[in-house]
Amino acid sequence: MLIALESAAIGQGLAASVPPLSMTVTDGAPAVIAVETAERPMLVSLLLGGRIRPDSGRVTVDGRDDLDELRRRTALVDTPVVAEPTAGLSLESIVAEEFSFAGQPSSRREVRHYLKRLDLFDYARVPVRSLPPLHRTRLFSELALLRSDVDALVITSPERHGGDPALWYGTLAEIAARGIAIVVVTDAATRGILLSHGARDALEPLPALEEPAAEAPTTESPESQS
Repeated sequence: MLIALESAAIGQGLAASVPPLSMTVTDGAPAVIAVETAERPMLVSLLLGGRIRPDSGRVTVDGRDDLDELRRRTALVDTPVVAEPTAGLSLESIVAEEFSFAGQPSSRREVRHYLKRLDLFDYARVPVRSLPPLHRTRLFSELALLRSDVDALVITSPERHGGDPALWYGTLAEIAARGIAIVVVTDAATRGILLSHGARDALEPLPALEEPAAEAPTTESPESQS
């Protein structure tokens, strides 16, 4: 999967909420982009997930202008305002809700079995605000992937929950190794840490695919023709 923003912008000029932005997200190493100001990480995430159309420029998926497909295949993970769980809800309540969205049985037994598999059973009745950052990023990413069509994750501002970015980046790298495209929309300091641990800079162009070298034509020797 390849998500591309091509000079995508929201608003115009100095008042633009998102100035023209070009970037790419694909499978392999998680991509990272630094986005400053309070609301811009959310807006960039909405663009990447196909939830809003840019005022100018393009957002494409596999080279096509198809926001419906992009929206279906992309999940926003812990995005403030639009995909952030209520801080006081228990973890098992949130998991049950996500199971329902994914069309899976959401009984307490199923939920607790799932949390046991992720070594999070002790947090079942704990408010989600108390979940350590590593577990939060991992759990919400895995829950998003329960939806059958999703093969890309947009992780928004995970640094706001604290913790060591290297730890939760490790779990994202493991998920990406399963063929999932991941982009982390974060701040400049966290971007630097993630790049040092192997993340790809989303602003850098993808390496061009090399054309296979043409084989030189073979000529038969006079002896072989006789």
